[in-house]
Amino acid sequence: MCQSSKFPSNFSPVGALTGGASVLPPPRRAPRLTRMNVVDPNYLDPGTLRSQDNVPLANYLDQDDRARPDLLRGMPFFSGREAEVRTFRHMVNTIFRGKTANTTIAVEGPPGAGKSALLCQFAEELRTLPPVSERRWLPVLMGGGEALAPQNVMLAVDDAIAVRLAHDALNAASSQLRARRQALAEFFGHERFDNVKSFAQSVIDRGGTAFGFGVHGKASHVPASLREVANLRGTAWGRWQVVLMIDEAQAVSLDAPNAHPDTLASLHQGITSLHMSFCAFGLPGTIAALAKAHVSRYSQRHDIHLRGLDDIGAAQVVSRCFERYGVVDADHWQEAILDRSANWPQHLSAYLTASLSTLRARTGLDDEIGAPPQGCLSEAMQAGDDVRARYYDSRIRSLKQGGRHHLECARHLAPCLLRAGGRMSESAVLKALAAPPLNLDRDLCQNFLDAAECAGLLAPIADGDLQLAIPTFAGHILGEEPPAIPHEPDNGLQP
Repeated sequence: MCQSSKFPSNFSPVGALTGGASVLPPPRRAPRLTRMNVVDPNYLDPGTLRSQDNVPLANYLDQDDRARPDLLRGMPFFSGREAEVRTFRHMVNTIFRGKTANTTIAVEGPPGAGKSALLCQFAEELRTLPPVSERRWLPVLMGGGEALAPQNVMLAVDDAIAVRLAHDALNAASSQLRARRQALAEFFGHERFDNVKSFAQSVIDRGGTAFGFGVHGKASHVPASLREVANLRGTAWGRWQVVLMIDEAQAVSLDAPNAHPDTLASLHQGITSLHMSFCAFGLPGTIAALAKAHVSRYSQRHDIHLRGLDDIGAAQVVSRCFERYGVVDADHWQEAILDRSANWPQHLSAYLTASLSTLRARTGLDDEIGAPPQGCLSEAMQAGDDVRARYYDSRIRSLKQGGRHHLECARHLAPCLLRAGGRMSESAVLKALAAPPLNLDRDLCQNFLDAAECAGLLAPIADGDLQLAIPTFAGHILGEEPPAIPHEPDNGLQP
Protein backbone atom coordinates (compact mmCIF):
# COMPACT_ATOMS: atom_id res chain seq x y z
CA MET A 1 0.00 0.00 0.00
CA CYS A 2 1.25 3.49 -0.75
CA GLN A 3 2.17 5.26 2.43
CA SER A 4 1.73 8.99 2.95
CA SER A 5 4.88 10.53 4.38
CA LYS A 6 2.81 11.58 7.37
CA PHE A 7 2.19 8.00 8.41
CA PRO A 8 4.94 5.57 9.47
CA SER A 9 5.28 2.37 7.48
CA ASN A 10 4.63 0.27 10.60
CA PHE A 11 1.46 2.22 11.41
CA SER A 12 -1.16 0.17 13.22
CA PRO A 13 -4.40 2.11 13.04
CA VAL A 14 -6.22 0.40 15.86
CA GLY A 15 -3.26 -0.83 17.86
CA ALA A 16 -2.86 2.61 19.39
CA LEU A 17 -6.46 2.35 20.58
CA THR A 18 -6.56 -1.10 22.02
CA GLY A 19 -3.19 -2.66 22.75
CA GLY A 20 0.28 -2.34 24.18
CA ALA A 21 1.53 -0.96 27.44
CA SER A 22 0.05 2.48 26.75
CA VAL A 23 -3.50 1.22 26.27
CA LEU A 24 -6.20 3.34 27.88
CA PRO A 25 -8.54 1.79 30.45
CA PRO A 26 -11.74 0.27 29.09
CA PRO A 27 -13.99 3.22 28.23
CA ARG A 28 -17.38 3.82 29.70
CA ARG A 29 -20.17 4.30 27.21
CA ALA A 30 -21.91 7.57 26.80
CA PRO A 31 -25.63 7.68 27.66
CA ARG A 32 -28.01 6.47 24.98
CA LEU A 33 -31.12 8.30 23.91
CA THR A 34 -33.34 5.56 22.55
CA ARG A 35 -33.06 2.15 20.98
CA MET A 36 -32.88 3.97 17.66
CA ASN A 37 -29.76 5.92 18.64
CA VAL A 38 -26.53 4.27 19.72
CA VAL A 39 -25.14 7.51 21.14
CA ASP A 40 -26.57 10.80 22.35
CA PRO A 41 -25.58 13.47 19.79
CA ASN A 42 -25.81 16.17 22.48
CA TYR A 43 -23.75 14.45 25.18
CA LEU A 44 -20.78 16.62 26.19
CA ASP A 45 -17.72 14.79 27.48
CA PRO A 46 -15.58 16.86 29.88
CA GLY A 47 -12.64 14.54 29.28
CA THR A 48 -13.53 11.87 31.82
CA LEU A 49 -15.27 9.41 29.47
CA ARG A 50 -12.01 8.16 27.92
CA SER A 51 -9.49 9.47 30.48
CA GLN A 52 -7.75 11.21 27.58
CA ASP A 53 -6.55 14.05 29.82
CA ASN A 54 -4.58 11.60 31.95
CA VAL A 55 -1.22 12.28 30.30
CA PRO A 56 1.95 12.83 32.36
CA LEU A 57 3.37 16.29 31.86
CA ALA A 58 6.67 15.00 30.46
CA ASN A 59 4.76 13.02 27.81
CA TYR A 60 2.55 15.97 26.98
CA LEU A 61 5.53 18.27 26.45
CA ASP A 62 7.32 15.62 24.37
CA GLN A 63 4.51 15.59 21.81
CA ASP A 64 5.74 18.18 19.33
CA ASP A 65 2.65 17.70 17.19
CA ARG A 66 -0.46 17.65 19.38
CA ALA A 67 -2.55 16.19 16.58
CA ARG A 68 -0.60 13.28 15.16
CA PRO A 69 -3.23 11.24 13.34
CA ASP A 70 -1.09 8.10 13.59
CA LEU A 71 -2.16 7.92 17.24
CA LEU A 72 -5.85 7.66 16.35
CA ARG A 73 -6.77 8.47 19.92
CA GLY A 74 -8.33 11.56 21.39
CA MET A 75 -6.10 14.55 22.06
CA PRO A 76 -5.64 15.64 25.68
CA PHE A 77 -7.87 18.56 26.70
CA PHE A 78 -9.98 18.35 23.54
CA SER A 79 -12.80 20.85 24.13
CA GLY A 80 -15.45 22.65 22.16
CA ARG A 81 -16.37 21.39 18.68
CA GLU A 82 -19.82 20.39 19.91
CA ALA A 83 -21.41 20.95 16.50
CA GLU A 84 -18.70 18.90 14.76
CA VAL A 85 -18.94 16.01 17.22
CA ARG A 86 -22.72 16.12 16.94
CA THR A 87 -22.40 15.76 13.16
CA PHE A 88 -20.21 12.71 13.63
CA ARG A 89 -22.67 11.14 16.07
CA HIS A 90 -25.54 11.72 13.66
CA MET A 91 -23.52 9.76 11.10
CA VAL A 92 -22.93 6.97 13.63
CA ASN A 93 -26.61 6.79 14.52
CA THR A 94 -27.59 6.71 10.86
CA ILE A 95 -25.28 3.73 10.28
CA PHE A 96 -26.60 2.04 13.42
CA ARG A 97 -30.14 2.34 12.09
CA GLY A 98 -29.10 0.45 8.97
CA LYS A 99 -28.93 3.33 6.52
CA THR A 100 -25.97 3.57 4.19
CA ALA A 101 -26.42 6.53 1.82
CA ASN A 102 -24.86 9.87 2.78
CA THR A 103 -23.21 8.46 5.93
CA THR A 104 -19.99 10.31 5.17
CA ILE A 105 -18.42 13.50 6.49
CA ALA A 106 -16.09 16.06 4.90
CA VAL A 107 -14.04 18.41 7.10
CA GLU A 108 -11.95 21.22 5.66
CA GLY A 109 -9.99 24.02 7.27
CA PRO A 110 -6.63 25.80 7.15
CA PRO A 111 -3.52 24.42 8.88
CA GLY A 112 -3.70 24.74 12.65
CA ALA A 113 -7.51 24.75 12.81
CA GLY A 114 -7.59 21.36 14.53
CA LYS A 115 -8.51 18.95 11.71
CA SER A 116 -6.20 16.17 12.86
CA ALA A 117 -7.34 16.60 16.46
CA LEU A 118 -10.94 16.19 15.30
CA LEU A 119 -9.95 13.13 13.24
CA CYS A 120 -8.40 11.55 16.33
CA GLN A 121 -11.44 12.45 18.43
CA PHE A 122 -13.82 10.83 15.97
CA ALA A 123 -11.70 7.68 16.05
CA GLU A 124 -11.64 7.82 19.84
CA GLU A 125 -15.42 8.10 19.93
CA LEU A 126 -15.65 4.83 18.01
CA ARG A 127 -13.98 3.06 20.94
CA THR A 128 -17.02 3.71 23.13
CA LEU A 129 -19.63 2.32 20.74
CA PRO A 130 -21.33 -1.06 20.93
CA PRO A 131 -21.28 -3.21 17.76
CA VAL A 132 -23.63 -2.65 14.83
CA SER A 133 -25.47 -5.96 14.33
CA GLU A 134 -22.43 -7.69 15.93
CA ARG A 135 -20.02 -5.76 13.69
CA ARG A 136 -17.25 -4.03 15.64
CA TRP A 137 -16.31 -0.47 14.72
CA LEU A 138 -12.97 -0.14 12.97
CA PRO A 139 -11.31 3.22 12.22
CA VAL A 140 -8.75 2.92 9.39
CA LEU A 141 -6.35 5.76 8.60
CA MET A 142 -5.52 6.57 4.96
CA GLY A 143 -3.92 9.43 3.07
CA GLY A 144 -5.99 11.32 0.54
CA GLY A 145 -3.61 10.51 -2.29
CA GLU A 146 -4.31 6.78 -1.94
CA ALA A 147 -8.00 6.78 -1.02
CA LEU A 148 -9.36 6.31 -4.56
CA ALA A 149 -7.34 3.14 -5.21
CA PRO A 150 -9.41 0.06 -4.24
CA GLN A 151 -6.25 -1.97 -3.65
CA ASN A 152 -5.02 0.59 -1.10
CA VAL A 153 -8.36 0.52 0.68
CA MET A 154 -8.27 -3.28 0.80
CA LEU A 155 -4.73 -3.44 2.18
CA ALA A 156 -5.37 -0.75 4.76
CA VAL A 157 -8.47 -2.49 6.09
CA ASP A 158 -6.75 -5.90 6.03
CA ASP A 159 -3.91 -4.50 8.11
CA ALA A 160 -6.23 -2.75 10.56
CA ILE A 161 -8.28 -5.91 11.18
CA ALA A 162 -5.16 -8.03 11.59
CA VAL A 163 -3.70 -5.61 14.12
CA ARG A 164 -6.96 -5.38 16.05
CA LEU A 165 -7.21 -9.18 16.26
CA ALA A 166 -3.57 -9.36 17.29
CA HIS A 167 -4.14 -6.92 20.14
CA ASP A 168 -7.20 -8.92 21.17
CA ALA A 169 -4.96 -11.98 21.45
CA LEU A 170 -2.21 -10.18 23.33
CA ASN A 171 -4.64 -8.75 25.88
CA ALA A 172 -6.69 -11.95 26.23
CA ALA A 173 -7.01 -13.79 29.50
CA SER A 174 -6.12 -17.48 29.40
CA SER A 175 -9.81 -18.39 29.23
CA GLN A 176 -10.21 -16.27 26.07
CA LEU A 177 -7.03 -17.30 24.32
CA ARG A 178 -8.52 -20.18 22.35
CA ALA A 179 -11.22 -17.94 20.86
CA ARG A 180 -8.65 -15.25 20.02
CA ARG A 181 -6.42 -17.80 18.33
CA GLN A 182 -9.35 -19.07 16.30
CA ALA A 183 -10.21 -15.55 15.17
CA LEU A 184 -6.64 -14.98 13.95
CA ALA A 185 -6.57 -18.37 12.25
CA GLU A 186 -9.84 -17.71 10.43
CA PHE A 187 -8.73 -14.29 9.26
CA PHE A 188 -5.37 -15.51 7.95
CA GLY A 189 -6.77 -18.81 6.73
CA HIS A 190 -4.18 -20.98 8.49
CA GLU A 191 -3.20 -22.28 11.95
CA ARG A 192 0.54 -22.55 11.41
CA PHE A 193 1.53 -20.76 14.57
CA ASP A 194 2.26 -22.53 17.84
CA ASN A 195 2.45 -19.55 20.18
CA VAL A 196 -0.52 -17.29 19.50
CA LYS A 197 0.84 -14.35 21.50
CA SER A 198 4.17 -14.49 19.73
CA PHE A 199 2.39 -14.55 16.36
CA ALA A 200 0.13 -11.68 17.46
CA GLN A 201 3.16 -9.57 18.39
CA SER A 202 4.65 -10.27 14.96
CA VAL A 203 1.45 -9.07 13.30
CA ILE A 204 1.63 -5.84 15.29
CA ASP A 205 5.31 -5.36 14.49
CA ARG A 206 5.09 -6.25 10.80
CA GLY A 207 1.49 -5.51 9.86
CA GLY A 208 -1.19 -7.77 8.43
CA THR A 209 1.21 -9.68 6.18
CA ALA A 210 3.39 -11.14 8.93
CA PHE A 211 5.53 -14.02 7.68
CA GLY A 212 4.04 -13.51 4.22
CA PHE A 213 0.63 -14.86 5.21
CA GLY A 214 -2.25 -13.19 3.41
CA VAL A 215 -5.89 -12.93 4.35
CA HIS A 216 -7.48 -16.37 4.09
CA GLY A 217 -4.11 -17.64 2.87
CA LYS A 218 -4.84 -16.44 -0.66
CA ALA A 219 -2.49 -14.66 -2.99
CA SER A 220 -3.27 -10.97 -3.25
CA HIS A 221 -5.44 -10.11 -6.23
CA VAL A 222 -5.32 -6.47 -7.32
CA PRO A 223 -8.95 -5.28 -7.30
CA ALA A 224 -9.95 -2.64 -9.81
CA SER A 225 -13.10 -1.53 -7.96
CA LEU A 226 -14.78 -1.74 -4.57
CA ARG A 227 -17.14 -4.30 -6.08
CA GLU A 228 -14.12 -6.59 -6.54
CA VAL A 229 -12.96 -5.76 -3.00
CA ALA A 230 -16.37 -6.83 -1.72
CA ASN A 231 -16.10 -10.13 -3.62
CA LEU A 232 -12.62 -10.75 -2.19
CA ARG A 233 -13.18 -9.59 1.38
CA GLY A 234 -16.91 -9.71 2.03
CA THR A 235 -16.58 -12.74 4.32
CA ALA A 236 -13.31 -11.78 6.01
CA TRP A 237 -14.59 -8.29 6.82
CA GLY A 238 -18.08 -9.40 7.79
CA ARG A 239 -17.61 -8.70 11.50
CA TRP A 240 -16.40 -5.12 11.07
CA GLN A 241 -18.04 -1.73 10.59
CA VAL A 242 -15.26 0.17 8.86
CA VAL A 243 -14.83 3.95 8.90
CA LEU A 244 -12.01 5.22 6.68
CA MET A 245 -10.29 8.22 8.28
CA ILE A 246 -8.90 10.04 5.23
CA ASP A 247 -6.29 12.65 6.14
CA GLU A 248 -4.97 15.28 3.70
CA ALA A 249 -8.12 14.65 1.69
CA GLN A 250 -7.52 17.66 -0.53
CA ALA A 251 -5.09 15.31 -2.33
CA VAL A 252 -7.93 13.03 -3.47
CA SER A 253 -7.46 12.86 -7.23
CA LEU A 254 -8.60 10.78 -10.16
CA ASP A 255 -5.03 11.04 -11.46
CA ALA A 256 -3.59 9.09 -8.51
CA PRO A 257 -2.11 5.64 -9.30
CA ASN A 258 -4.76 2.90 -9.64
CA ALA A 259 -7.54 5.37 -8.83
CA HIS A 260 -11.10 4.33 -9.58
CA PRO A 261 -13.50 7.27 -9.98
CA ASP A 262 -16.32 5.72 -7.95
CA THR A 263 -14.35 4.39 -4.96
CA LEU A 264 -15.51 7.03 -2.48
CA ALA A 265 -18.69 7.87 -4.40
CA SER A 266 -20.01 4.33 -3.97
CA LEU A 267 -19.49 4.58 -0.20
CA HIS A 268 -21.15 7.99 -0.07
CA GLN A 269 -24.12 6.77 -2.09
CA GLY A 270 -24.43 3.50 -0.17
CA ILE A 271 -24.27 1.30 -3.27
CA THR A 272 -21.65 -1.17 -2.07
CA SER A 273 -22.17 -4.30 -0.01
CA LEU A 274 -19.21 -3.38 2.19
CA HIS A 275 -20.05 -2.11 5.67
CA MET A 276 -17.92 0.96 5.22
CA SER A 277 -18.12 4.73 5.45
CA PHE A 278 -15.55 7.52 5.52
CA CYS A 279 -14.65 10.82 7.12
CA ALA A 280 -12.41 13.07 5.00
CA PHE A 281 -10.20 15.78 6.55
CA GLY A 282 -8.22 18.30 4.54
CA LEU A 283 -7.34 21.86 3.62
CA PRO A 284 -9.82 24.24 1.99
CA GLY A 285 -10.66 22.71 -1.36
CA THR A 286 -11.28 19.25 0.09
CA ILE A 287 -15.01 19.34 -0.63
CA ALA A 288 -14.28 20.47 -4.20
CA ALA A 289 -11.76 17.62 -4.59
CA LEU A 290 -14.37 15.13 -3.37
CA ALA A 291 -16.88 16.55 -5.85
CA LYS A 292 -14.41 15.88 -8.67
CA ALA A 293 -14.27 12.30 -7.38
CA HIS A 294 -18.06 12.10 -7.84
CA VAL A 295 -18.89 12.58 -4.14
CA SER A 296 -21.84 14.96 -4.28
CA ARG A 297 -22.03 16.97 -1.06
CA TYR A 298 -25.75 17.64 -1.17
CA SER A 299 -26.23 17.42 2.60
CA GLN A 300 -24.82 20.52 4.25
CA ARG A 301 -25.19 18.84 7.63
CA HIS A 302 -22.31 16.55 6.70
CA ASP A 303 -19.95 19.31 5.53
CA ILE A 304 -17.77 20.89 8.21
CA HIS A 305 -15.80 24.10 7.63
CA LEU A 306 -13.45 24.22 10.58
CA ARG A 307 -12.74 27.56 12.24
CA GLY A 308 -11.25 28.59 15.57
CA LEU A 309 -12.83 27.57 18.85
CA ASP A 310 -15.47 29.67 20.54
CA ASP A 311 -14.67 31.48 23.79
CA ILE A 312 -16.09 28.73 26.00
CA GLY A 313 -14.28 25.91 24.20
CA ALA A 314 -10.94 27.74 24.28
CA ALA A 315 -11.31 28.54 27.98
CA GLN A 316 -12.09 24.88 28.70
CA VAL A 317 -8.88 23.78 26.98
CA VAL A 318 -6.78 26.00 29.24
CA SER A 319 -8.67 25.28 32.47
CA ARG A 320 -8.62 21.50 31.94
CA CYS A 321 -4.91 21.58 31.15
CA PHE A 322 -4.04 23.67 34.23
CA GLU A 323 -6.29 21.54 36.42
CA ARG A 324 -4.59 18.34 35.23
CA TYR A 325 -1.11 19.59 36.17
CA GLY A 326 -2.15 21.36 39.35
CA VAL A 327 -1.56 24.95 38.23
CA VAL A 328 -3.54 27.14 40.65
CA ASP A 329 -4.07 30.86 41.21
CA ALA A 330 -3.19 31.48 37.57
CA ASP A 331 -6.12 33.49 36.25
CA HIS A 332 -3.73 36.05 34.75
CA TRP A 333 -1.91 33.24 32.90
CA GLN A 334 -5.16 31.89 31.49
CA GLU A 335 -6.22 35.38 30.43
CA ALA A 336 -2.88 35.98 28.67
CA ILE A 337 -3.01 32.61 26.86
CA LEU A 338 -6.57 33.14 25.66
CA ASP A 339 -5.89 36.71 24.56
CA ARG A 340 -2.75 35.86 22.57
CA SER A 341 -4.06 32.61 21.06
CA ALA A 342 -7.22 34.24 19.64
CA ASN A 343 -8.96 30.87 20.21
CA TRP A 344 -6.89 29.26 17.42
CA PRO A 345 -6.14 25.60 18.28
CA GLN A 346 -2.52 25.70 17.10
CA HIS A 347 -1.85 28.82 19.16
CA LEU A 348 -3.56 27.40 22.24
CA SER A 349 -1.26 24.41 22.03
CA ALA A 350 1.81 26.62 21.55
CA TYR A 351 1.09 28.88 24.51
CA LEU A 352 0.11 26.02 26.80
CA THR A 353 3.30 24.17 25.93
CA ALA A 354 5.38 27.29 26.49
CA SER A 355 3.64 27.97 29.82
CA LEU A 356 4.00 24.46 31.19
CA SER A 357 7.60 24.16 29.99
CA THR A 358 8.47 27.40 31.76
CA LEU A 359 6.66 26.44 34.97
CA ARG A 360 8.25 23.01 34.98
CA ALA A 361 11.72 24.52 34.56
CA ARG A 362 11.11 27.07 37.33
CA THR A 363 9.49 24.74 39.86
CA GLY A 364 11.10 21.40 39.02
CA LEU A 365 7.65 19.81 39.30
CA ASP A 366 5.85 17.53 36.84
CA ASP A 367 2.57 17.54 38.71
CA GLU A 368 0.78 19.73 41.24
CA ILE A 369 2.78 22.71 40.04
CA GLY A 370 0.85 25.11 42.25
CA ALA A 371 0.83 28.90 41.91
CA PRO A 372 3.18 30.20 39.20
CA PRO A 373 6.35 31.84 40.55
CA GLN A 374 6.64 35.57 40.04
CA GLY A 375 8.38 36.81 36.93
CA CYS A 376 8.02 33.92 34.47
CA LEU A 377 4.80 34.87 32.65
CA SER A 378 6.74 37.16 30.32
CA GLU A 379 9.21 34.36 29.51
CA ALA A 380 6.41 31.90 28.74
CA MET A 381 4.43 34.30 26.57
CA GLN A 382 7.55 35.30 24.63
CA ALA A 383 8.25 31.62 23.89
CA GLY A 384 4.66 31.23 22.69
CA ASP A 385 4.95 34.39 20.58
CA ASP A 386 8.02 32.93 18.87
CA VAL A 387 6.14 29.74 17.94
CA ARG A 388 3.17 31.78 16.73
CA ALA A 389 5.44 33.94 14.56
CA ARG A 390 7.01 30.85 12.96
CA TYR A 391 3.54 29.51 12.23
CA TYR A 392 2.54 32.77 10.55
CA ASP A 393 5.78 32.87 8.57
CA SER A 394 5.03 29.38 7.23
CA ARG A 395 1.52 30.51 6.27
CA ILE A 396 2.98 33.54 4.46
CA ARG A 397 5.32 31.27 2.52
CA SER A 398 2.30 29.20 1.53
CA LEU A 399 0.48 32.34 0.45
CA LYS A 400 3.42 33.55 -1.66
CA GLN A 401 3.73 30.17 -3.38
CA GLY A 402 0.21 30.61 -4.75
CA GLY A 403 1.12 33.80 -6.63
CA ARG A 404 3.82 36.43 -6.68
CA HIS A 405 1.37 39.25 -5.88
CA HIS A 406 -0.46 37.47 -3.07
CA LEU A 407 1.50 38.92 -0.14
CA GLU A 408 1.03 42.40 -1.61
CA CYS A 409 -2.70 41.68 -1.85
CA ALA A 410 -2.80 40.52 1.77
CA ARG A 411 -1.00 43.66 2.96
CA HIS A 412 -3.44 45.82 1.02
CA LEU A 413 -6.52 43.99 2.24
CA ALA A 414 -5.57 43.50 5.91
CA PRO A 415 -6.15 47.13 6.99
CA CYS A 416 -9.50 47.18 5.19
CA LEU A 417 -10.63 44.09 7.10
CA LEU A 418 -9.32 45.38 10.43
CA ARG A 419 -11.18 48.68 9.97
CA ALA A 420 -14.34 46.69 9.17
CA GLY A 421 -14.06 44.64 12.34
CA GLY A 422 -12.50 41.67 10.60
CA ARG A 423 -15.46 40.94 8.31
CA MET A 424 -16.39 42.12 4.81
CA SER A 425 -18.70 40.96 2.07
CA GLU A 426 -17.02 39.06 -0.74
CA SER A 427 -18.13 41.75 -3.18
CA ALA A 428 -16.42 44.44 -1.08
CA VAL A 429 -13.24 42.37 -0.93
CA LEU A 430 -13.26 41.86 -4.69
CA LYS A 431 -13.83 45.59 -5.18
CA ALA A 432 -10.85 46.43 -2.96
CA LEU A 433 -8.62 44.02 -4.89
CA ALA A 434 -9.78 45.32 -8.26
CA ALA A 435 -9.21 48.99 -7.32
CA PRO A 436 -5.87 50.82 -7.53
CA PRO A 437 -3.09 50.16 -6.77
CA LEU A 438 -3.65 46.39 -7.30
CA ASN A 439 -6.04 46.52 -10.28
CA LEU A 440 -6.55 42.73 -10.29
CA ASP A 441 -8.88 41.11 -12.78
CA ARG A 442 -11.52 38.70 -11.53
CA ASP A 443 -9.47 35.54 -12.10
CA LEU A 444 -6.49 36.91 -10.17
CA CYS A 445 -8.83 38.04 -7.38
CA GLN A 446 -10.27 34.54 -7.11
CA ASN A 447 -6.81 32.98 -7.13
CA PHE A 448 -5.84 35.19 -4.23
CA LEU A 449 -9.01 34.40 -2.26
CA ASP A 450 -8.41 30.67 -2.70
CA ALA A 451 -4.79 31.01 -1.57
CA ALA A 452 -5.76 33.23 1.38
CA GLU A 453 -8.27 30.65 2.57
CA CYS A 454 -5.75 27.79 2.33
CA ALA A 455 -3.16 29.90 4.17
CA GLY A 456 -5.55 30.58 7.03
CA LEU A 457 -5.90 34.31 6.39
CA LEU A 458 -9.52 34.44 5.22
CA ALA A 459 -12.50 32.25 6.00
CA PRO A 460 -15.88 32.28 4.20
CA ILE A 461 -18.83 32.62 6.55
CA ALA A 462 -22.60 33.02 6.27
CA ASP A 463 -24.25 35.23 3.68
CA GLY A 464 -21.21 35.22 1.40
CA ASP A 465 -19.07 37.27 3.77
CA LEU A 466 -15.36 36.78 4.42
CA GLN A 467 -13.63 37.23 7.75
CA LEU A 468 -10.12 37.11 9.14
CA ALA A 469 -9.68 33.51 10.24
CA ILE A 470 -7.19 34.60 12.95
CA PRO A 471 -7.20 38.34 13.71
CA THR A 472 -3.55 38.38 14.83
CA PHE A 473 -2.45 37.02 11.43
CA ALA A 474 -3.33 40.35 9.83
CA GLY A 475 -1.18 42.17 12.37
CA HIS A 476 1.75 39.86 11.64
CA ILE A 477 1.43 40.47 7.90
CA LEU A 478 1.52 44.23 8.56
CA GLY A 479 4.63 43.88 10.72
CA GLU A 480 2.92 44.76 13.99
CA GLU A 481 4.53 43.72 17.26
CA PRO A 482 2.61 41.39 19.60
CA PRO A 483 0.73 43.19 22.38
CA ALA A 484 2.51 43.88 25.64
CA ILE A 485 2.61 41.06 28.18
CA PRO A 486 0.02 41.73 30.90
CA HIS A 487 1.25 42.78 34.32
CA GLU A 488 1.67 39.96 36.81
CA PRO A 489 -0.06 40.47 40.15
CA ASP A 490 2.23 39.99 43.13
CA ASN A 491 1.47 36.55 44.54
CA GLY A 492 4.29 36.60 47.06
CA LEU A 493 6.22 33.82 45.29
CA GLN A 494 9.80 34.58 44.28
CA PRO A 495 11.04 33.59 40.82
